[in-house]
Amino acid sequence: MVLRPRTRHLRRAVVAVALGALVVPATADAAKKKTPAITKVTPKTAFVGTKLTITGKNFKRGKAKNSVLFRRDGGKALFVKADVSTTKKLTVVVPKTLEKYMVAKGGQPTATRFRIRVLSAKLSRSYTSAKASPLIGPEQAKTSDVSDGAGVPTAPDGDCDSDGIKNGVDPDDDNDLLADGLELSLKLDPCSGDTDRDGVEDGYEYQSAIDLNNDDYQSPNTAIPHPYKSPYPNPLFADADKDYDGDGLDLLEEYKLWQYTYEVNHTATRTLSPLSYSDGAQYSLSVLAGGNGRRTPTMSVAAYVPPQNFRLWVDAAGFGSAWIYNLTGPHVAVLRDLYDMDRNGVVTTTPTYDGLNLTTNNQRRAERTYWDLDADGFVSDDERDEDADGLNNYYEVSGGPMSPEFWRTCYSKEGEYPIKYAGTKAHDADSDGDGILDGADDQDFDDVPNIMELSRNLAGDWPLAGYCDPGVTPYDSSIPRKALVNPFNPCLPDINSRTCQRHPVITDKYPPFDPNWQPFALN
Repeated sequence: MVLRPRTRHLRRAVVAVALGALVVPATADAAKKKTPAITKVTPKTAFVGTKLTITGKNFKRGKAKNSVLFRRDGGKALFVKADVSTTKKLTVVVPKTLEKYMVAKGGQPTATRFRIRVLSAKLSRSYTSAKASPLIGPEQAKTSDVSDGAGVPTAPDGDCDSDGIKNGVDPDDDNDLLADGLELSLKLDPCSGDTDRDGVEDGYEYQSAIDLNNDDYQSPNTAIPHPYKSPYPNPLFADADKDYDGDGLDLLEEYKLWQYTYEVNHTATRTLSPLSYSDGAQYSLSVLAGGNGRRTPTMSVAAYVPPQNFRLWVDAAGFGSAWIYNLTGPHVAVLRDLYDMDRNGVVTTTPTYDGLNLTTNNQRRAERTYWDLDADGFVSDDERDEDADGLNNYYEVSGGPMSPEFWRTCYSKEGEYPIKYAGTKAHDADSDGDGILDGADDQDFDDVPNIMELSRNLAGDWPLAGYCDPGVTPYDSSIPRKALVNPFNPCLPDINSRTCQRHPVITDKYPPFDPNWQPFALN
């Protein structure tokens, strides 16, 4: 009778020790399961069959130990087993099945940007950003395998471009504006208008490469770059996301604008010489003159028509002026001209100096010609407004000021507004289909038109302090509230706008409710 209690206590102790032995390894294993993270994906342009290298940390070591998720915006994710991996690097071959997840054009898959995640012991916290994500095209045509250095001839009795003319008598079988013989010599596919399947026609890429190669300070030349050897706008390389001429518009965007000029605006013909938009020239509206091969712009700001067409439309439709609420004093609305960016009652018509020094590089744009970004008096491709909606081409391309991405990256200290408003498009004058041209429209419904929310500098009337947010410019209390604009945040510049949250959620960190937010006097 005396020993039973001791035996019972002894059994409890043994069970406790055994449970402890089980719990310790489990806890240790859990601690080892770290979340993987991606720091870089290379190459940035790829195609089916390409091997991608993903650099990061906390991957599983070994072969087929990790999975890579591919997902385009608005699409479903595809899981693909990785090849050999270390804890910091893994490789994966882009599978043929990914073509089913690509954006289709004419029933065919085209180059699509895919965001990446990694599934290891855990799933990485988020997909890669658009800037860090690869542009992936369908499987490439195997024209480079021909031993004699030529492409693959087409069947004479076929009709590659379905124009009713047999290949045997059609000088351009695929209708990409390059003769079949030239395509064969360049190792292009004369039966495919887009050999590298990046969404840009072979002829357009070829001519852009010539424009880029021949616009220089040397003696005028007629050198023609060979796409098989050179990193120009290249019909043998999926490079639709490259901006070779540095005007802020990538190859695919300029190609779409070129199409827009002859398909919609009918201001140009479908020809390669000259291209109405070229990714080899910042000023496609120009001539080679002066005996040095350098392009001279031909379109002046004063003569450029689309902004005038936009102004005629807004005035006729009743959008030439807008009721804008005062931000200081009584909260009453005042009728302002659509171009009165700083809301001082005057629309400036000529560029002014910013007060830092008297150089043309420090000119402030005139409000009337707000789209002339460098105030040089001539119209570059990024400054043109091809869809005549009041917003120049650069404003509306991916990553430009009329895309949420611009504000997310340019003003990195500002949290995003919880409602995600859509941006606009450079080749669609009414991107949301509401009958209002994009420049006069209002993405965040705060009653401040898009045009007025494009530039903090133009709205603020203070010296230009830099580009985007380098994190070094201190808060300046002299910055007027009217300059704290954001077309995707209805609480900027007016905290009392009709769509600004009346009861902000404490965990939502967006200005002006984020206590750590400090505005910067920048672009």
